[in-house]
Amino acid sequence: MEIFIEKQVLINALDKIGRVLPSKPVISSTGGMLFEAKRDGVSITATDLQLTIKTFIEAKVKDKGTILIPGKNFISLIKKIPEDNIKIVQTENHAIVDNKSFQYKFLLMNVEEYPKLPSEGEILSGVGKLSISTTDLLDMIKKTSYCVNPGEPRMYFRGVLIEKKNGQLCMVATDTRRLSLVRRKMDTDVKVKLILPLRLVDVFPLIFKDTDITMLFSKNQIVLQSERTTLISQLLEGDFPDYEKVIPSSEKLNTATINTSLFLESLERLSLMLEESFSSMKMNFRKNMLVLSIESPESGSGEEKLNIEYTGTENTIIFNPDYLIQFLKTVATEEVEFSFQDPIKPAKICEKGNTDYVYIVMPIKP
Repeated sequence: MEIFIEKQVLINALDKIGRVLPSKPVISSTGGMLFEAKRDGVSITATDLQLTIKTFIEAKVKDKGTILIPGKNFISLIKKIPEDNIKIVQTENHAIVDNKSFQYKFLLMNVEEYPKLPSEGEILSGVGKLSISTTDLLDMIKKTSYCVNPGEPRMYFRGVLIEKKNGQLCMVATDTRRLSLVRRKMDTDVKVKLILPLRLVDVFPLIFKDTDITMLFSKNQIVLQSERTTLISQLLEGDFPDYEKVIPSSEKLNTATINTSLFLESLERLSLMLEESFSSMKMNFRKNMLVLSIESPESGSGEEKLNIEYTGTENTIIFNPDYLIQFLKTVATEEVEFSFQDPIKPAKICEKGNTDYVYIVMPIKP
């Protein structure tokens, strides 16, 4: 194999590959990157056995071939090479990266030991298919993934549910103390109900940024495809609970309208008074006023007042402020609607004028 690649093109591909390439591979061969030189370019593959990525880049191919190169060191070297073009030549035992002024030899790994990956035909057979804007999917991930607890013993809570329901694509995540639900209109008859692992959700925004994707899925696997890149992941098993049941009915709730940025800034200042052993804040709702207060036995106390729109009965509810901060950082509107019933029942928060993004959070019992 002998190939010539523009350095920046290769680096862009390796940035994606490096998101999946394991730093401590369970199987030694998965510490390598599979290079497949074809007539019009090179495909590069990496896997950690849970996620697999394959991306194609254009290159001048003098001799075709397939090699397995040690991943981390190769990526580090390519990023430090000053030349604009990279030449990679395969010998019997090495992949050589060279130029007039340098030469590096990487001992090749055994291609036969690399995990057998599904062919494109196997990927495309017996699956559902859904096309979706990357912008929409990234926004839905941003507004749900912060609710996932990776240490949750129940597997189906360690990921994000994506489901087609009532003409909408819904994405939901919960750690049982709070829940986030985002909906998008979706004109398709395809049935979708999948639990995406957190690792996939974390990696997706770093790999797919400015391109629409096609989503292919079966019972146990999901494939995300753009024009040049394919990302394959195993799905989580289990029955995600009926999330609609935990959303309180709006008719029974008192609702306050609060400025998003002022609310967030107050919470961030007050949270400076928190300790690891103390993470509770009182929210006292009065007529057109919200009083936020923290009294930490170790740090001291703090209080802030916000002008709000609220005409309900006076009520004091205790929350973990971090749960509110994480939600507010994802809000796109100037105001939020904070709805509650009493100090022991879950509160509902929405962007003002947008009921397609719903956040449910449990208060701390007095």
